[in-house]
Amino acid sequence: MRVPGSVLALFAAICIFCTACGCLGPSPPPDDGGEGITPVNEAEPQGPRTLTGALADLDLLLAEGRLNLTNTTLHQVLGTGVDLDGRASAWILGLRDGEEVRWLTFGISGWKEVKLAAPLPEDEILFDEILLPEDLLAERGGVLAPALERAGADTVDIALAREVYTVTVRSDTGMERFSFRADTGEVIG
Repeated sequence: MRVPGSVLALFAAICIFCTACGCLGPSPPPDDGGEGITPVNEAEPQGPRTLTGALADLDLLLAEGRLNLTNTTLHQVLGTGVDLDGRASAWILGLRDGEEVRWLTFGISGWKEVKLAAPLPEDEILFDEILLPEDLLAERGGVLAPALERAGADTVDIALAREVYTVTVRSDTGMERFSFRADTGEVIG
């Protein structure tokens, strides 16, 4: 399966943006409604986390009332620096809130909301109908480990949209991409 260049460019831009923001610390919310970052927690710095662990932190923020996701739907999940145990240096959730697109990032500084004018796929993601990233990577580690070895890498990037996981192994000499059905983990193509 071929991933459009605009999706990869968006993914790269968000990853760079999140990395820079984690290093610079929280910034104040934008006062003009423009693009910017809004911290939603002041948690201790985080290490690599599975999506399940990051979502547990998000649930805590929701329970404490520090973030409101009422009536939002999940349409995209991106992970960067993900090891085969499913622990990522950063997770990004693409949400739809009515007609508004919202992006949440989880990294070293915890959860932040990022205002970014970027499109989302139409299909909603329902976690109870798919494998979580850590489960997919555990199940398909035998397929991915040789690619990681060839690339001299120990992490991958992962994207979930339209019921398909796309796992990318990057190296200095190129990249190798794998696609899997999100519900079964079956290799596509």
